[in-house]
Amino acid sequence: MPKEFTDLAVATANHYALPSPLNPPAKIKTAKPVPEYIDPTDPLAVGIYYHELNEFEISAYYFSVAAARGHPTGLFLYAISLRHGWGVEKNEKEAFRLLSSVTESVVGEEDFKRMGNASHIPLALYEVGMSFQQGWGVPKDKVKAAYYFQQAAQLGDPDAQVALAECFMRGDGVKPSKQHAATWFRKAEKQGARLVQMQWIWKEKYDEK
Repeated sequence: MPKEFTDLAVATANHYALPSPLNPPAKIKTAKPVPEYIDPTDPLAVGIYYHELNEFEISAYYFSVAAARGHPTGLFLYAISLRHGWGVEKNEKEAFRLLSSVTESVVGEEDFKRMGNASHIPLALYEVGMSFQQGWGVPKDKVKAAYYFQQAAQLGDPDAQVALAECFMRGDGVKPSKQHAATWFRKAEKQGARLVQMQWIWKEKYDEK
């Protein structure tokens, strides 16, 4: 891991307060009831159900309830709702804060394997990287963006693998390296990422030594 990444890992010992749940929207009273296979007392499952129905105001409410209870996936989905304004007033700063709270436990290299089976972790790491890259709720920072892309990529997230490869191609936050770029593009493509006109990544000279 590059030294600048190690320094960042040491600097993430903050603790984050859980958000307060939103008030139930009025339309929740007339919404389509959840099917029997969904536990009505599980706000995360209910929120996902309504999100898939494009009932974003209702889904955001249930995600906020799950987030307020400290559910990592609930925190992630509520953060994404806040970032994009899906059913709730757009708030990129709060979205970033919540995403950071999800990733707080995996800022060190030794945590990767321990948390690798938690699907929300690589997603949140990738989205924090996107926040730093795009300036969503936080000042743009290429080094931090690449740092979080690398963590998510090492946990197998294909979008993060592509993003990290592109960082190596452009030298955004890392030293430019077509070798490293090819490595991560290959990993992403093996997982189904659709790469256009990228046959060069399979040239023998880019094989890992």
